Amino acid sequence: MRQPGTEPVTLEERCRAYATVMPHGMFFSHTTAAELYGLPLPKALCGVVHVAAARPRRAPRAAGIVRHRVTLEPDAVRDLAGLPVPPPVEVLCELAPMLDHDSLVQLGDALLRRTDPFTTAAELRETVDAAVGRPGIPRLRTALEAVRARTDSPMETVLRLAIVRGGLPEPHVNYRVDLGEHAAHLDLAYPDRRIAIEYDGDHHRTNARQFHLDVDRLWRIEAGGWRIVRVNRSHLTAGATEAVTRIRLALATVGRNTPLPGW
Repeated sequence: MRQPGTEPVTLEERCRAYATVMPHGMFFSHTTAAELYGLPLPKALCGVVHVAAARPRRAPRAAGIVRHRVTLEPDAVRDLAGLPVPPPVEVLCELAPMLDHDSLVQLGDALLRRTDPFTTAAELRETVDAAVGRPGIPRLRTALEAVRARTDSPMETVLRLAIVRGGLPEPHVNYRVDLGEHAAHLDLAYPDRRIAIEYDGDHHRTNARQFHLDVDRLWRIEAGGWRIVRVNRSHLTAGATEAVTRIRLALATVGRNTPLPGW
């Protein structure tokens, strides 16, 4: 609990402070709602408090608040741990004019994530199709073509987009492979070549339990006849040239007699 007399620091603290004086019917929107949902955003857009009102109402002026007026049914607003926010798919539509292509794909992937997804692909497409005339929607429709379900992290999306942009076939997302008594989900995979592409985030290095689990998991995958290409953040700099080069080399040297679809 914050001590009396101290100022709210985090975005959530500032939202809760403003919520005590926010007029009825207003809600947190845009990047604010995305952050509250835990969705991935460019750091430059984080930390700003956006408040919206459904037309014809208008959010009042307030210091440190970015106001918006949106088209949204009042009963669509939901409660997120005591804070009013739009549905996650509506948040994606609100952010369409603010985000570039790759950021929109990352956000769309996050909505369809493997664990506890926020929505379905059908609902996502239906909402975007109904958002005719809203700013940024043509760009969002293009981004949806690259959105895939069942991702586990934004960096997996970054890697997948870099692979395709590098001229390689698109890999499967979170491909499930049975390994005797165990099963594993490969971050990205070319099943026809038995090539697994694993992205190692910092938690794979700093979390001792995760590190030990990874050692056993990767051993089982390799023992099952798969070649593993491990990638980390350093390999995604400079247009992910190093990551794409390593994956290209694996494709060129494994299963030469088994052509990949599209090759």
